[in-house]
Amino acid sequence: MNNDKPIFIKIMEMIEDNILSGVYKTDDIIISTTQISKLLSVNPTTAVKAVSNLADEGLLYKRRGIGMCVESGAREKILSRRKKVFCGETVTAFWEEAKKLGITEDELIKIIRRKSNGSL
Repeated sequence: MNNDKPIFIKIMEMIEDNILSGVYKTDDIIISTTQISKLLSVNPTTAVKAVSNLADEGLLYKRRGIGMCVESGAREKILSRRKKVFCGETVTAFWEEAKKLGITEDELIKIIRRKSNGSL
């Protein structure tokens, strides 16, 4: 995770990563805000803000007396949003940096292929 990001964003990304990786599936109860604050040594208000934002985005819902759960379709929403960011911002920045460094398209493709094969 990027160190320049606010802590609540990092927590949101951590929970989203757990949804993407299958740690949390639809209707699963996620880690509580108290557990998050203890685990990461953060202010409980920060943990609450992260979880509340995920609920506001339609990724989590509150189950009264139980806790926060993963909303149906949350994984797909996260994937869609992150793909847009990756294809728009990340790849653009990647390409711009490669051009500054004089790395050609063919070289980039070779680098990506080597990376996907586990070497570099």
